[in-house]
Amino acid sequence: MPASYLQPRRGTNGRRIMEHGAGEEMVAFYEAWVGREERIVADLTDALLPARRRRDVLAPLVDAAVGHVSEYYERKARLADRDVVAALDPRWLNPLERTFLWAWGWKPALVFRFADGAVAGGSSHQQQRRALERVRAATAEAEREVDREVAVVQESLAGPRVLAALRRQHPRNGEADEAVAAVGRSLRVLLAAADALRERTVRDVVGTLAPDQAGAFLAAMLRFHLGVHRAGRNWGSGNGGRRGL
Repeated sequence: MPASYLQPRRGTNGRRIMEHGAGEEMVAFYEAWVGREERIVADLTDALLPARRRRDVLAPLVDAAVGHVSEYYERKARLADRDVVAALDPRWLNPLERTFLWAWGWKPALVFRFADGAVAGGSSHQQQRRALERVRAATAEAEREVDREVAVVQESLAGPRVLAALRRQHPRNGEADEAVAAVGRSLRVLLAAADALRERTVRDVVGTLAPDQAGAFLAAMLRFHLGVHRAGRNWGSGNGGRRGL
């Protein structure tokens, strides 16, 4: 774990207190990550120009864009390991970005809008379209499974064990803390599953596409994110710079 991550300290009552540093580190990382994304989109856009379109140039740029997406989820996972509540409440996103949240991140099915455009704009064949439809169907089923698991965890928050511990005037030996912590552990597993689905969907879509199609898909997807980020940043600055809703 990076040394820059502040270690949690404990209060006099023994409860964990997370330093603000973990969240602030994520904000700083995200701003730098968005800056790198702008360069990636510029490079992809340039490489996709008809006069410059070459497989040997596009392939490493596609790999770099996929790696860029993975980097975000790797950093988010580190934060979740330290403080799952901070990871579930992504204050590094601006208000407009937060409107797209599904299971604490973007909905995987959203990427197919950009994949469909890349396939329609390139030379595709039936086998490729069938492969993309298989990825779409598998993603939809995985999304439904995440939705079911989210509902289960939400119900567990109002379950007898948690409610009994919270209602008891004098919980026994940190009983309320442990009851809520058990839910937190479930949420950590669920967040990891949702983020893995998001990353896997991007990789699986790229795997069905030719390099020029993959480049067009990734450029469109990242360009959309940058547009939302810029619009939301301006919106946030117009409301006193607040990130959260």
